[in-house]
Amino acid sequence: MTKRIAVAGKGGTGKTTFCALIIKILLSQNKRPLLAVDADPNSNLGELLGINYNTTIADVREELREQKNIPPAMAKSDYIDMRLNQIISEGNGFDLLVMGRPEGRECYCYINELLRGFLSKISKNYTTVVIDNEAGMEHLSRRTTDDIDELFIISEPTFVSIKSAEKIFDLTKKIKLKIKNIHLILNKVKDQKSIENVTSKSNLKPEGIIPYDENILKKSESGNDLTSIDEGSPVFSGIKNILLNTGII
Repeated sequence: MTKRIAVAGKGGTGKTTFCALIIKILLSQNKRPLLAVDADPNSNLGELLGINYNTTIADVREELREQKNIPPAMAKSDYIDMRLNQIISEGNGFDLLVMGRPEGRECYCYINELLRGFLSKISKNYTTVVIDNEAGMEHLSRRTTDDIDELFIISEPTFVSIKSAEKIFDLTKKIKLKIKNIHLILNKVKDQKSIENVTSKSNLKPEGIIPYDENILKKSESGNDLTSIDEGSPVFSGIKNILLNTGII
């Protein structure tokens, strides 16, 4: 049965780095084939995974909106299935699908319905689907993806960041998303004091701690891939422990 994992958080908290390292760990545990979905408009998950892409779901959406390149005799549902299969990038043990930019003012619900059906269909071909979500969780709120098993909300050990995490948590409840488990993860933690400062001011309690690592920060900020990260590093070990504690591996 496919495990669906989503990651959200305020910009700059390290959620894409967390996603990339989750994928690296899952692959090392032979959790493959795996589908990585980049649902963040910044779209840099592929860079951290060392894989390139040329076309996004947003590009296909525009083709449909403008009726470009669609054969007259082909149904739109068949066309979108064909095009979305074509834009999947293949990596070593995983595939990457990039959502691209948001829709803007106009809501094209028919396309969202087609996307939902396609993702539901192809998800069954993978052991795990990992979604790098945007902070506002727009793709989840549109129900573009199926139900989520594990949602990780990434926060830095600061008051502003933890309040952002609380807003994301509250949003999942407000719009009644189907999420089995929600986990708050503190990232870039330098010492115990910073943990205490955050936990004393929040109703959410962290279920995992990831230490600050200058080397990983530099790699992710520069867009270098994280596939060569040492498995003995504190960050790698911290994320692996989180996956163990949540029963994902």
